[in-house]
Amino acid sequence: MEMNVVILGAGSHGVSLAYHLVKKGEKNVTIVERQRINYGSSGRNAGRFRYHFYTKENVEFAKDAIPYLLQLCRRLPLNPICMRTGYVWVLEDQRISEVIKKMDSLWRSLGVGGRFLNCSELDYLKSESECYLAPQDGSFHHDYLTFGMLEDIKNSVKIVYGDANKLIVSGGRISGVRIENNVINADVVTVTLGAWSGKFMAENGIRVPIEPEKKEIFITEDIRYRVKPLVITPSTYFSHTLKGEIIGGVEDTRERGFLDLDVSLGRMTLFLKDVRRLVKGAEGIRVLRGWAGYYEMTPDHSHIMGYSNEWPEGLYIDAGYSGHGMMFSPYSGKIMADLILDDEKNKFIDVFSPDRFNLNRLIDERMVI
Repeated sequence: MEMNVVILGAGSHGVSLAYHLVKKGEKNVTIVERQRINYGSSGRNAGRFRYHFYTKENVEFAKDAIPYLLQLCRRLPLNPICMRTGYVWVLEDQRISEVIKKMDSLWRSLGVGGRFLNCSELDYLKSESECYLAPQDGSFHHDYLTFGMLEDIKNSVKIVYGDANKLIVSGGRISGVRIENNVINADVVTVTLGAWSGKFMAENGIRVPIEPEKKEIFITEDIRYRVKPLVITPSTYFSHTLKGEIIGGVEDTRERGFLDLDVSLGRMTLFLKDVRRLVKGAEGIRVLRGWAGYYEMTPDHSHIMGYSNEWPEGLYIDAGYSGHGMMFSPYSGKIMADLILDDEKNKFIDVFSPDRFNLNRLIDERMVI
């Protein structure tokens, strides 16, 4: 049965859903975007993927999602440059060391274990601390992922630019969405607005606990390419780009809300200090540029996908990824397309359901990077 599907938000999750709907044969797909493709978090991240999470639920999701990401990378008309580069935790803090040792048991039981080693074994680090290497993790180019999916379906979807502000409901089901002064008819509306998802839903009388948390990323001038993995310290994270720039940010938390997107001198200084302290050959390196964006945080730091029986029929959501959404977007788009068109419920739909907050089935993900 043909239906009119409207997707709110043209970041990686919105574009991925559109991509998978089109690949399944859906002909009436409209993406609504207020600014531009990849404007929000999808265009403001470091482009990394990992299997290594605190909870079994997110590890298991990653075990399905990452292979799917790597397969998609080989099919797209633009190359997202997906590579297994690894993650390295520098265990300079006793608390972090204890957490990683505990997590290693879980990761090994799920088939994604890494190994402990002295950081001096890594020829790019100056630290003598213990490190933990997870070689399965990796990197990709976030813009090429989103635009690669869009390039493949651009003649099969409609993109409308404007501010979605109201869901139109008739007889308990979705019938459309208001975009500024116009109404688009819809049988299905899927909210993929990232950090703005909670705000939009609240404006339509539905509580979804997603809040924005500001984050900043910096890029240095280039030096010889050697820091292949993403290096995670107690206060920062960083890695090399292929050009030789070092990209990363600061591990901290802030008050929630839509703060300005300026970058701060203090966080830039902390990032640069850690890079100079740890990376061989980076002693005099300087920052070239930086930018800010929002993590879309939920109470349990895990995403929300699917629907609630308390919502109007035809309303779906895929948001709240709390810092790990870009890597999961291809797989989540497939899951959501299967659910919307075929009523096929992947096992993760119940796990990450919006109803879990009312049912006290929180996932308690603590490894937000």
